[in-house]
Amino acid sequence: MADDLYLTRVFDPQGVYKPPEDHLNEALMTRAVFEINKTAGAETSTTVIRSGRHPINVADASVQLSGDQEKCISNDLMDFNIKNNKNVNTIKLDQSILEGQNHELSAEEIDFINPKPSPIATESFRVLGNYMKGKVRSREGVLSNQNSSSTVSGRKLSTEDIIRMAGERFVNFSSKTLDGLTCLIHADDSSLSSLPIEDAKMVNLAHLLLASAEKVGYKQFDAAEKLLLHCEGMVSELGHPVERIAFHFSKALRERIKTETGSNMDKIGNDQGRSSGGFPTGVDFTTVVLHQEVPFSKVMQFASIQTILDNVAMAKKIHLIDLQLRNGVQWTLLIQALSERETIPVKLLKITAIQTSDKERVEEIGKRLQSYAESMNISFIFKVVSVLNMKDLKVELFDITHGEAVAVYSPVVLWTMIGRPENLQILLRVIRRLRPVIMVVMEVEANTNSPSFVNRFIEALFLYSAWFDSLEDCIDRDNEYRTDIERSYFGRGIQNIVATEGEDRTTRSVKIDVWRTFFQRFRMVEVNINQASLDQANMVLKQKFSCGSSCTIHKNRKCLIVGWKGTPTNSVSAWKFE
Repeated sequence: MADDLYLTRVFDPQGVYKPPEDHLNEALMTRAVFEINKTAGAETSTTVIRSGRHPINVADASVQLSGDQEKCISNDLMDFNIKNNKNVNTIKLDQSILEGQNHELSAEEIDFINPKPSPIATESFRVLGNYMKGKVRSREGVLSNQNSSSTVSGRKLSTEDIIRMAGERFVNFSSKTLDGLTCLIHADDSSLSSLPIEDAKMVNLAHLLLASAEKVGYKQFDAAEKLLLHCEGMVSELGHPVERIAFHFSKALRERIKTETGSNMDKIGNDQGRSSGGFPTGVDFTTVVLHQEVPFSKVMQFASIQTILDNVAMAKKIHLIDLQLRNGVQWTLLIQALSERETIPVKLLKITAIQTSDKERVEEIGKRLQSYAESMNISFIFKVVSVLNMKDLKVELFDITHGEAVAVYSPVVLWTMIGRPENLQILLRVIRRLRPVIMVVMEVEANTNSPSFVNRFIEALFLYSAWFDSLEDCIDRDNEYRTDIERSYFGRGIQNIVATEGEDRTTRSVKIDVWRTFFQRFRMVEVNINQASLDQANMVLKQKFSCGSSCTIHKNRKCLIVGWKGTPTNSVSAWKFE
């Protein structure tokens, strides 16, 4: 009963984070904002995919795997080699909307949008101000090769730089008279005179977007629509990353206005098989491109697998529990590493995948892993625990036998249950009873769960600016897979965060400090991500990504924070149960 009471102090029934009072601003608001084919046969097949700055050659010469999965696996196996066989635990590793872009607000429109000086949105401005401070802190301890200068002079402005400058202007102009709003529309005002024309235009666009969101937050929908009209005249789904991100956020703001005014009766759902938070599930060419061209996925996988290896170093029987098997690529890496053990050979590797839908797809992945494990002379068992709802999960569903070292892998999945804290409670209680030697947790490092709409909007804007910027640097603008990623994955997440509330808002994430508070309720103790795991993350950045220097990695206490040009995007942490 005490446990249940404590749980309600962390997440309420609507999934809103509720830490102890003395941690509220620190954990939730102040620090939480912006730190944001065909089946292969015996013959060798090679496919060239135009996905990035240069074509990707994808080949499979040895393992019989299904089309898209083999593309992930064959590339990662080249990344994940054993450097020293004696060290058995170290891995080797649309244009049509542009017509109104030059339209200026008339004096009447300005009076309509802002008929009188509105009070400063104190909380929103504090959030923006804290981010400016947090930006400097987030660059401290960055372990990649990125230039850590916090200035923008002498280098190309990133998407996040532009959003930050727009935030500064938003705070500044919102405290002024109507003349400040007039400046909002002009790209040649004095505050932007030192910027290239395109960058100044993008700052103005982002400023318009923030002003629109503020009006929506005040429920001044007519004023918001006026601002959105001008914003929409400047956006493009295929242009500059700020234009692209503003396209999706302005669309989401429109949806929210329709919902709040009662003109939209349709619920905003998610594409089947795709996560509304920007994290793809399953295997298709889009996920292959995202995995191969943008560093985040591989960096987190390499660090996580190394951490698991370190904690099952002495085990002859290993049981891995995957909380959401997406494509299984990471397990080929681990299988290869285990196959090269010398001092303590592995007698059995068992993988259990928890699945709430599409059991046949997961079983097919299991067959591919089985085939690969056999080719590596690893005794292997694959099992699917299929439940319709996480509430149905029970210890008895897992075939845990004596002598097995249990490791749990949680790949950006816990955030899906924040709106249903009872499911989180059941899941972690079951895991605790399984007595794992280690649980590796990867999550989004942003607070898109704030009860304040404007705060949540700002947080999401900076988080997605980092993701959109990474796509800009890693994949061509006209690449069809990039457009699909932005529209189907990130666009759906933006809509869910901005346009929905209550049970319909399923895209919720909180930061590592919030997870630490929550995990304490289950007597979970954080384990240090060691240097070997950090080395693996840095190795994949340096060797496999031309844009790798922009991906930042730094320690936050015992965990790793992965980001883009200093803006946090994900955390990788490890846990044991007392």
